[in-house]
Amino acid sequence: MSKVLTHHDVDPQFLDLLMSFATGNKESEVGPGRMTVKHHSKGSYEMQYRLSYVEEIQGAGLATRQTGVFHRFVPDGRGSLWIFLNPRPNSNLQTRLGSVVRNSKIGRACSEEWELVHLLVLSSYLGDWRWYLKSLSAEIERIASISLAVDFSKESQYGRGTETLQDLHNLQDKVLPLSPRLRSTLATVNSLKLYVETLRAKDICNEELASDFKGELECYDVLLDGHLSSVALLEKRIQEILNLLGVALNLKSQTTAVKINRNIWNLTKDSVDDNATVKLVTIVTLIYLPASFMASILGMNLFVFQSADSSDFQISKQFWVFIVLTIPLTLITVGSWIIMARRRRKQKNKEREEQIMAGGGQEEV
Repeated sequence: MSKVLTHHDVDPQFLDLLMSFATGNKESEVGPGRMTVKHHSKGSYEMQYRLSYVEEIQGAGLATRQTGVFHRFVPDGRGSLWIFLNPRPNSNLQTRLGSVVRNSKIGRACSEEWELVHLLVLSSYLGDWRWYLKSLSAEIERIASISLAVDFSKESQYGRGTETLQDLHNLQDKVLPLSPRLRSTLATVNSLKLYVETLRAKDICNEELASDFKGELECYDVLLDGHLSSVALLEKRIQEILNLLGVALNLKSQTTAVKINRNIWNLTKDSVDDNATVKLVTIVTLIYLPASFMASILGMNLFVFQSADSSDFQISKQFWVFIVLTIPLTLITVGSWIIMARRRRKQKNKEREEQIMAGGGQEEV
């Protein structure tokens, strides 16, 4: 390639077109590629552009491709220099150019009327955009039907909804680069119209041929403008479905969160009830234990179930000792528990306030 460029004294700007193929069909290269024209001091014109198109690959459907065109036109009749960068051997353009060259009559016409070669390039690839957009539209409608049929209230279909959302994002990745690609091609068509009009004004190009050439370019202009409108509609349709799925998934998440909060509230309520029960049992135990303790110390001598004279149940006259000892001990026990509980509560409140103050200080920093 270096020898070819050096031999024909190709402008270094061609390397920019050449290097765009080295990066592959990346998103960073979808914008550049529109036609540029240089008028050299010797009277020659050099133009170059990159054309994006879609092509059917056996077993893989339609895929995006690109081809590069370099044209040097010398008005004094010394002919033209053409360089074509094809993405693969025996491409559609290469095959059609071969057929034109083998036909002596058509080949002579193309060598004399360079406009026909540009029309050959455009006609070789622009027609397939319609079928690609149609396939994308069908895929969008398929996903839209699934989105409307998914019931997110059922756990079994929740996973299906997330898969549909992922498929839609993948489809969006295919649609988004189309607009800059088509706009770049549309800019190339408009540049060709301006270029041929400039040559016609300088009497370099035949007026009748220029008029026919501009008429063909106008048709491609209308075609590309229609494709851009279709792409805009596809982008809007995808965004609407994304919003629909997003709202549905958010509602499902909110419903799940409400259920979780309700369960937590029920658990908290049960925990509070259990704590109240434990507290009640604790108080009853604290009241019961002192009396039980004193009864175990004093023994059963305070009561007589059957006396020697076979009289009924009798209480000892010293029973007041049991009462005098039990009541103060009960008050001391319950009071100690209350004091300890209050101290523990105050300590927890103090620690909670310190944590809040520490959190506020970190936010201010």
